[in-house]
Amino acid sequence: MSQERQPVRPLGLIPETFRADLDQAVTPQIEAQVTEFVEKALKPTTRAIYLVGCGGSLFMFGAMRFLLERSPIPAVALNADEFMLRRPAALGPDSIVIASSTNGGTAETARAVRFAREAGAPVLLVTKDPGSVVAGEAADIVLHRSVEAKQVLQGLIAYALLRAQGVADDYDEAVAAFRGCSQAFETAVHELDDHLRGIAAACTDEPCVYVLGSGPLEGAAQTFAACYLQEMQTKHAVATGSGEFLHGAFEVVDGDLPVIVLLGEDATRPMGERAIRFLDRHNDKNHVIDGATLSLPGVPTAQRATIGSFIMASAVTARLAQHFEAFSGRPLSERRYMWRVEY
Repeated sequence: MSQERQPVRPLGLIPETFRADLDQAVTPQIEAQVTEFVEKALKPTTRAIYLVGCGGSLFMFGAMRFLLERSPIPAVALNADEFMLRRPAALGPDSIVIASSTNGGTAETARAVRFAREAGAPVLLVTKDPGSVVAGEAADIVLHRSVEAKQVLQGLIAYALLRAQGVADDYDEAVAAFRGCSQAFETAVHELDDHLRGIAAACTDEPCVYVLGSGPLEGAAQTFAACYLQEMQTKHAVATGSGEFLHGAFEVVDGDLPVIVLLGEDATRPMGERAIRFLDRHNDKNHVIDGATLSLPGVPTAQRATIGSFIMASAVTARLAQHFEAFSGRPLSERRYMWRVEY
């Protein structure tokens, strides 16, 4: 029997402020700030909601965009540069732009915020740093303290937009769940930690890893593959929707392909389950992270799918990345090109 693979560097710590950062994500003051923006920005003539960012900030709109599918006004997520180059016809006073840049240093997003404001669109920026280059282009800014807090904050923004359109009868219940979810986030990390360690141990030395997700977790799959594995671990990885996996990508399955499936409790769960059934028949290296296994203390049943999506898209993927870091020895803070060369 081969010896179990061992980490080559210490596992990253869960921040001491992990729960406190989440507890500050949806305070009454932030709720009032978001509500004020929505009441100012949303008009009877509003035709489109644009979600604008780059990389992880774009992918992490996944859960928010899923919530906004209840909106009579269509919500479209676009890369910041593509947003400017495509110049959507609906952009202007009769649209709303929600821009996101975690640390506020993304030049493309700064340009997109300026572009949208010059077109007359109301823009709300979600970021950590009010003194950043992106924040310098924004008039309305709402702050968060962590990627986990960002998910919850974006949930609040989505619900504020839905309530203003009369399609969020569950607004109070949802916001109460957002405010009380920090224990669920922390517990989820502990409950899954051994499983995440096993996935990293099995996949770190693989030449390529596929990551699947559907609905609110399709963005989480993109975040993990593109940001954590490709960008931070310089590792070949492919993200695909669980449904679209069965319309092309599954042809590369040869029995020996490492596949990570992010499975939520939302309406698209059957797509993930279908992909898993195929993989169980035809592949031997399948790793399922199932949100339904989480206890989510304090989260009402009606909000499990939403809070679970937030957790999977932030805390779970971030913790899995820390385990990859421990086994590979490559720090998540290192880059080959980003912040190092002109591009």
